[in-house]
Amino acid sequence: MAADFYHAENENGARVDDPSEAAIRTLLSGLDNTENTFVIFQAGEDESSWYASVASEDGGGYEIVLRDPSCREHAVTTETSVEKIARDLVLWIARRDFRGRAGRRTAPRPDVAGLAHLAGLAPATVEPLLPWDLAQDVAGIQLPADYRAFVDLFGPGELRGELGIVTPRPLPGQPIGAGALSRKVNELINDIGAAFKQMREDLPDLCPYPVYPEPGGLLYWAGNYNGDYCFWLTEGADPDRWPVVVWLRGEFPDGWHRYDMGMARFLLLALSGEDAALDDLGLATSTAPVWVPSHDAETVQQ
Repeated sequence: MAADFYHAENENGARVDDPSEAAIRTLLSGLDNTENTFVIFQAGEDESSWYASVASEDGGGYEIVLRDPSCREHAVTTETSVEKIARDLVLWIARRDFRGRAGRRTAPRPDVAGLAHLAGLAPATVEPLLPWDLAQDVAGIQLPADYRAFVDLFGPGELRGELGIVTPRPLPGQPIGAGALSRKVNELINDIGAAFKQMREDLPDLCPYPVYPEPGGLLYWAGNYNGDYCFWLTEGADPDRWPVVVWLRGEFPDGWHRYDMGMARFLLLALSGEDAALDDLGLATSTAPVWVPSHDAETVQQ
């Protein structure tokens, strides 16, 4: 995997443009405490770019420093493994927030644009909020395109202040990036996913679907305080063809409903009131704003 940045250069002038992880390891392995003490990794070729430096320490190991264009330090860490440093740097600098500017801009998908219209948002071309192209590598799964476009445009928040949409968020003090995406997928597996897996094991008639990471399993993406949950049924290799499956707690034990459509179209349906089965979500009858942004670190209502 190649890093999406301009160049890496060590103190002696050895330089590699758009270096691979292997090239980064080679540069780092030449560091010592005398003539060659640091390597600079620059995210861009102009003065507005962010950069990182890796320096060898007297007692062994390396110090990694992240700086913004004004040279202000944003993170200082130490590490002993060249392999881990190289791997982290590839992910680190590929983050849009780390680069200080976005990579590829994305236009909204039609159903996402429809949601934006209802919410009074301009469905403009937006900067990607997360390095979605790294999702398969860092989280083990790629997510549907309409979900990615929704998160990029809307950010974290709740529909009608009721239905919280899962949005990857960073740890306190850390930038949004690939690590947030990986952590969120793991949280979904270990939290909501674990609860439904236990239900399936104890009472299989109440949970007729496998649970991710089982093949074709349920992967949670939205929920509310009432215990209603929205999932993708991860059937097949194309995430854009995953159906939506909803668990409505108030209809227990017959709470499962399947919709052969994407996440954004499903939300439009739920807001429209055209499907009485979705009345329990309360989206069609609520007088709250269509979209209520959240400034909390966690956006999922559980």
